[in-house]
Amino acid sequence: MVQAHQRFPACDFLDSALAYVLDDPSDLGVAAHAIKALDPSMGWQRRTSGLNGSENYVERHANGMVCGPGGIESRYDIQLGFSLLAPLTRYPDHQHLPEEAYVLLTPGEFRQRDGDWFNPGIGGGLHNPSNVVHAMRSGTVPFLALWCLLI
Repeated sequence: MVQAHQRFPACDFLDSALAYVLDDPSDLGVAAHAIKALDPSMGWQRRTSGLNGSENYVERHANGMVCGPGGIESRYDIQLGFSLLAPLTRYPDHQHLPEEAYVLLTPGEFRQRDGDWFNPGIGGGLHNPSNVVHAMRSGTVPFLALWCLLI
């Protein structure tokens, strides 16, 4: 990933993505308010390579790093952040050694290995075992999901 201390074009979709849960009285609403508050200090990053991503995915996605390399809190034992995709964007197939967990704050779909795409639903989540190939994509609305990797 390429780190930048700037907002990428996809960041313009953050408010509309947060709107799905901003007024939710559950922990999803609390998370949305925290992301909104952290936005001005966010260590925004984006992936610049990968297989099967949308033709324009580089400009249409951003990852907010809360804790981890380049994040608001620089750590190397855990990575906590979120992925933001503009509408109709497919994030590339990728894999990494650390296990990973996601929680969705908007509609969106995931795929693991060569399986079918599935939508865990707002507030739903999934677990990616170590080194499993996975990807995500948005539909007609922006996609926002929290993620955590234990390094």
